[in-house]
Amino acid sequence: MKKLFSKLMLVALAAMTFVACEDVPEPYDIPGTGTNVPGTVTEIEGGTGSGTVSDPYNPIAVLNYGKTLASGEESADYIYVKGKVVSIKEEFTTQYGNGTFYISADGTAAHQFYAYRVLYLGNKKFAEGDTQIKVGDEVVVCGKITNYNGTIETAQNKGFLYALNGENRGGEPKPATPAADPTGDGTLANPYNVSGVLNYISTLGTAESPNQVYVKGKIASITEEFNTQYGNGTFYISDDGEDGNTFYVYRVLYLGNKKFANGDTQIKKGDEVIICGNVVNFKGNTPETVQGKSFLYSLNGKSAGGDTPTPTGEAKGSGTQADPYNVPGVLQYIATLGSDVESPAQVYVKGKISQVKEEYGTQFGNGTFYISDDGEASNEFYVYRALYLGNKEYTAGKTQIKKGDEVIICGNVVNFRGNTPETVQKKAFLYSLNGVTDDGGSTPQPTGEAKGDGTEANPFNSVAANAYASALASGAESDRDVYIAGKVVSVKEQYGTQYGNATFYISDDGTTTDQFYVFRALYLGNVKYTSGDLLQKGDDVVICGRVTNYMGNTPETAQGKAWLVSLKSNGGQGGNDNPGGNDNPGGEVSGNTTTIDFSTQGYDNAQDISTVTLVDGTTLTFSAGSNKNGPKYYNTGTAIRMYPNNSVAVSAKKKIASIAITCSANNAEGQVTASPGSVAVSDMTVTVSGIGATATTITNAHTGTGAASQLRISSMAITYAE
Repeated sequence: MKKLFSKLMLVALAAMTFVACEDVPEPYDIPGTGTNVPGTVTEIEGGTGSGTVSDPYNPIAVLNYGKTLASGEESADYIYVKGKVVSIKEEFTTQYGNGTFYISADGTAAHQFYAYRVLYLGNKKFAEGDTQIKVGDEVVVCGKITNYNGTIETAQNKGFLYALNGENRGGEPKPATPAADPTGDGTLANPYNVSGVLNYISTLGTAESPNQVYVKGKIASITEEFNTQYGNGTFYISDDGEDGNTFYVYRVLYLGNKKFANGDTQIKKGDEVIICGNVVNFKGNTPETVQGKSFLYSLNGKSAGGDTPTPTGEAKGSGTQADPYNVPGVLQYIATLGSDVESPAQVYVKGKISQVKEEYGTQFGNGTFYISDDGEASNEFYVYRALYLGNKEYTAGKTQIKKGDEVIICGNVVNFRGNTPETVQKKAFLYSLNGVTDDGGSTPQPTGEAKGDGTEANPFNSVAANAYASALASGAESDRDVYIAGKVVSVKEQYGTQYGNATFYISDDGTTTDQFYVFRALYLGNVKYTSGDLLQKGDDVVICGRVTNYMGNTPETAQGKAWLVSLKSNGGQGGNDNPGGNDNPGGEVSGNTTTIDFSTQGYDNAQDISTVTLVDGTTLTFSAGSNKNGPKYYNTGTAIRMYPNNSVAVSAKKKIASIAITCSANNAEGQVTASPGSVAVSDMTVTVSGIGATATTITNAHTGTGAASQLRISSMAITYAE
């Protein structure tokens, strides 16, 4: 065995393809004896084998071996493990070429070993026509072993299916392609080769490169082709176009630092490319480009002007109607928001149309186009599906936009996916077109009466709070704490134990009219939230704290300097702006359990869901979180779709013992969290237990995209404590 291990130490695994940048998700709790869990150190009886190809470990033996590794440590050699498939988490697919499953010595749930994203037979990707694995199959897995937070498993990208029911297509891991000598200095004139950029990144630690660098190589494999949905692509490059010694190009924009569009040339294996952008050693183990800060500079010698992600031109304006941002100004402002964080208030942006992607039409009433300071296709801002003049839908006979038009846009803005500064769909409109405005939809001005003096005895209403904060200089903070009273309009970030604060809007009547922005306010008593009632739309609240005129255009509470003084629950009622709220309480009560079937609530297809009130008074408050897409009900699957980072806050009048969620088609691959509570996933049932409080927040913690990342809730059963 020692000779074989010594030999294996001289070779490295090739033909491996990474499938994601994120950390390896922790496996589900394993049914059975619970031996493959953190903290287990006692050796399990029944281990056999020596881990070689001729004498593989059985799963018990590899579990015992893995416990000798420190948390996060990886075996020095490749090890062979033989067993029977107990359950399959991810079948082999042609998209990624790998599979994830559990094996044990006898095919039962006892003493299972986790084979995580291993390649197929022959150490290659799964292809059309290959035999799919199934429960009961006898397999041999070859790979490096790791102790992932106490779970013994194959190391991602370093394992493969050596044998399937006696069939094998290769004996040992293949040696890696020898790395080329590092060359280049990272400039456009002398770009790094792949070895060069890997060498450079090794000097950064976990920090992001301070400057953009250029990297030249050939495409070795493609994880995600460029697409029109997000406009970016993900792939690996190497110096020779083979799978050894690769660099991960993660979600880069297309040529010219723009989104990919229909008709653009698609990338393919072997293409020679130059990448420009910031780089990082992600999580300390994956050298890659930084999302939102890199793009495809050159494709087979063709470039599009070499625009870099750095805005050019002087930033001007404050984002108000009287002093709108120019394009560099709004790009600079959006850079302060973070990925997928929507601006808390509308801003004004002035520029010239540089290109029209979608003219205004009568079908949807909106238009999509780019603007810049000079009307040229560089240093642009993306105006995405903005309504027409007057904040209305476009109708036939109205003036159409064209390149060169001078426009002012009013609306909320966002750094979509961390790489595209743009307006928020349905929350922006064309305020002015070549000097022509429509007063019917100009900037939302206060309509109510300012009341109160900001004292505890006579709090500001939302109109007065907005006026008081707006009178401060840009970025200035009030010199005293003020009290503000109102009704909750909407909850952007619900109270939770992770950060202990919440972000929400309040107004006099619970509608969006004259709403005031409460930003990351602490809980009752001016302390972080640990437990207690959660915010609901329509609740009466009083806030105390400092206020600020953020960026000169957003009156709000100052982060960390405001808190919730009082909270009077109104059961989710109040206001008339309640998409997704049910007029009649839903659900059925049986004993200590209330169950709601969302398919019977009369929702429209693609309806936004916000607050749902059950027959027993419990409320379900759905929130988008940091995702651009919020929870919606769809007829297909008859379920509420919660996208990554969406959450649902469950608030009851008595302590909740557990919640059982029945999913339709997708369970976010089990990546669901609850605070408080413990989550267990079994097929399409997500169970939250151990809550022991009157409220909990359930979050879709998936970090990917696509249908598999969604948590599709068809029904929910809430069981209360005795």
